[in-house]
Amino acid sequence: MSARRVVVLARAGAACDRTRAAVQQAGAELAAVLDPTAVGEEDVRVAAPDAVLVVLDPVAETALEKFDGVLADPALAVMYDDAEVAARRDGWEAARWARHLAAKLHGHQDVLPAMPGGDAGRGFAQEMEDLTLQVAAMPPVAQQAKAPTAAPANGAVVVAAGVGGPDAVRQLLGELPEAFPRPVLLRQRIEGGQYDRLVRQMQRASRMRVMLAQAGEPLHGGTVYVMPDGLDVGEAPAGLHFVATAGEPGFAALRAADSAMLLLSGAPPALVDVALAMRWAGGLALGQAAENCFDPAASNALVARGGEASSLAGMSRQLLQRWSA
Repeated sequence: MSARRVVVLARAGAACDRTRAAVQQAGAELAAVLDPTAVGEEDVRVAAPDAVLVVLDPVAETALEKFDGVLADPALAVMYDDAEVAARRDGWEAARWARHLAAKLHGHQDVLPAMPGGDAGRGFAQEMEDLTLQVAAMPPVAQQAKAPTAAPANGAVVVAAGVGGPDAVRQLLGELPEAFPRPVLLRQRIEGGQYDRLVRQMQRASRMRVMLAQAGEPLHGGTVYVMPDGLDVGEAPAGLHFVATAGEPGFAALRAADSAMLLLSGAPPALVDVALAMRWAGGLALGQAAENCFDPAASNALVARGGEASSLAGMSRQLLQRWSA
């Protein structure tokens, strides 16, 4: 198999240097490294890439509009990374990111490098396999009966992701129409808590409106809400709204039978119980299929306990079958 040609769009600096090294470590051919503030779409085309890797920082984001044509080209694999995260990535995390790039470029599932120390620590992959087996042996979570309400709250689509998840989230949101009838709640953990930047990045990928969720704000269909730390969903006579919380969101106020929980790469394993309860109540619960999934721990645990894994395209199809715009 010939090496895939990759163009890196990044401003000069540590993030650019580490991304260049990761691409080469992934076995790809570095077709060009271009500063998005200094070049245009034609410069990317001239390099004849198979894939484009965009390293995002606030300055680079402002220059991306002129690359809309190439970034939306279905013939190209387009990936994104955060400059601050890339600049700090080293050691085992850097090796894992290189494996992740290789998996996305070449379509295999080998994303975990060997852990330092050889057999002494048994390795991360073995530990995750053991954890999955332990979770599979756990008894099902007892379903708690809820008192009926006169006007049950509507549901929503919860998308949970973490490390390795932004590309998957972009791809998923890009498949949903502007008039998708349910709110989409994006719980994407990012380093540094810069969720306003995540809003801008996701708006470029989504036809739906993308907003930063705030306590007290009501939920509306056709909108993607980026949920920062300290928020959950509550129910009031007027409908669903965001409420402050001290811990992680549990999404208990959502009407489960009218909701979906999608566990993408890096989703918190604690949400597996929430997803299964939603599934048992008639809702939709899906984990991201292992192929090209950077961190499938939550998805693997969901499948081990009777849940379902799906490709990103399969997830969007199921959402649109259940809730047509």
